[in-house]
Amino acid sequence: MLVLLLVGFGLITVLSSSNVVDIKQSGNPFSGVGSQLTFALIGLVAMVLLSTRSVEWLESISKLAFYLGIFGQLLVLVPGVGVSVGGNTNWIRILGQTLQPSEFLKIGLVLYLAHLLGHYKDELWDFHTGAKQVMVAGFGAAGLVYLTSKDMGTALVFLVIVLGMTYLAGMPSQHFNKFLLLTLGGVLVGALSSPSRVARIIAFFQQGQSTVDGADWQVKHGIWALANGGLFGVGPGNSTLNWGWIPEVENDFIFANIAEEWGMLGGLLVLFCFLLLGKYIRNIAQNNNYAFASLAATGVMLWVLLQALINIAVVLHLLPVLGVPLPLISKGGSSIVAVLMALGIVLAFERVQAPIASSARKR
Repeated sequence: MLVLLLVGFGLITVLSSSNVVDIKQSGNPFSGVGSQLTFALIGLVAMVLLSTRSVEWLESISKLAFYLGIFGQLLVLVPGVGVSVGGNTNWIRILGQTLQPSEFLKIGLVLYLAHLLGHYKDELWDFHTGAKQVMVAGFGAAGLVYLTSKDMGTALVFLVIVLGMTYLAGMPSQHFNKFLLLTLGGVLVGALSSPSRVARIIAFFQQGQSTVDGADWQVKHGIWALANGGLFGVGPGNSTLNWGWIPEVENDFIFANIAEEWGMLGGLLVLFCFLLLGKYIRNIAQNNNYAFASLAATGVMLWVLLQALINIAVVLHLLPVLGVPLPLISKGGSSIVAVLMALGIVLAFERVQAPIASSARKR
C-alpha cells in the first residue's frame, strides 16, 4: 500500500509539474502523465510477477541480470542507438522507445553483489578470494556508467549501493577502507573532469550566489519554491515552477514542486514515507534466513532510500546538483519500472519468510 501511495502521488505531481509544458509542446496537458502512467502499470505488473518467484530462481539469474545490464549500458556507445540528453549519453532508443539502461543495471548489480557476498561470506577476509570479486563487479559497474554516459549522479548512486552492501555484509575493515579510498578518489576525479560539474560545485559552496552564469539557476529557483510553499503549500497545480522556471522540473527537482504545492508538511510526509519504506525493507532483510535474500533486500533498501535522500538533499541545497530522480515519483519510465521490479523482488523474499514468521507467532 505504501508503494501504491507513492506511485499515485507521483502521478499527481507529474501531472501538476508537466501539464503547462505539455500544452506548449503538444497541446495535450496529459501527454506526460499518460506516458508515466503507462510505465507505472508496466512496472506494477512486473512487480507482481517477480514477487511470485522463488529465492533460488532469483539467485540463479543474478549473474545473467548483471551481464545483461552491462550489455545494455554498453549500447549507449552505439551510434544511432545511444541518445544524449543534457550532455549525458545515458539513454538508448529501441523500437521508438527511449530507455535508461543504468536503471536496470542497478537491479543486476544488487542481485549479483548479494550473490557474491553471500557465496563468499566466510572468505571476505581473503582479498583475492572474496573482496576482489565484489570490488571488480561493483566498482566496474559504477566506472562503466560514468565512462560511457558521463553521468556522475547515477555513478554515485552505484558507489553508495556498493559501499552500503559491503559494509552491512561485514566486509573486513582493511578491505572496506580500500573500497572507501577508491570511491573518494573516483568521485574527486569525476568531479574535477567536467567544467560544468566544477561550476555546480562552486555554486553549491557559494550558497546560491555563484558568479558562474546559470550554474545555480536550478538551486535558486528551487529554494524560492520551497520558501513560497510555506507550511501548508500553495495547493496542487499552483506551483510557479510549472511555468518552466526550472527545466525538466518533473524529473530531478520534482521535490521542489512538492514542497511548494504541499508545503513543508507535505514534503516531510513524503520524506517520512520513504523512511518508512526503508524500514519495512530492512525488516524483511533482517528476518530472512537466506543470505542472498537478506543482502539483496538490503541493496534495494540502500538504492531506493539513499537515492531519495540524495535527490531531496540536492533540492534543499545540502548537496551539489547531481541529476538523480526521486524514486517512484519523478517522471521517467525506466526509473519507475526498475524500482518497482526491485520492490517486486523484495516482496518475493517477504512471501518466502511470511509463512515462517506466521508459524513462529502461533507457537
